[in-house]
Amino acid sequence: MFKVAFASVALAALLAACSPADAELDGDLEVNGMDPAFWGVKVSRATKSTSIAVLGERDIAGELPVKSKGAQSDVVLTSKTPDGDFIMTLRQEDCQDGLGEREYHWSVTASWKGETLKGCASPIKSAPAPATG
Repeated sequence: MFKVAFASVALAALLAACSPADAELDGDLEVNGMDPAFWGVKVSRATKSTSIAVLGERDIAGELPVKSKGAQSDVVLTSKTPDGDFIMTLRQEDCQDGLGEREYHWSVTASWKGETLKGCASPIKSAPAPATG
């Protein structure tokens, strides 16, 4: 009986290790989209802020997003702004932002003021420290 229980726990741990690696969303993030209009988001952990730009609207400053689990393996990032919550649902999959110039591994659907925005997200890789010598 103990072996069966241990095997079940080991299998569950193995399956959890195969889930999408959403840890890369814990750093700085860039989101771009063109559906229905050009829009973009930059998440900066250093400034603990989210900058939201939607074509035709003024840029909006929001709080650092709170991360939660969505349906299936989706990740939900919610940033509070003076104009309401900006909610992004991210799914790990290849994505093109409409320009086709960058490679993204996260698709994004954002809810903003009753509108649905679609785009792609990518972690911003920090530049390596310069070599000393």
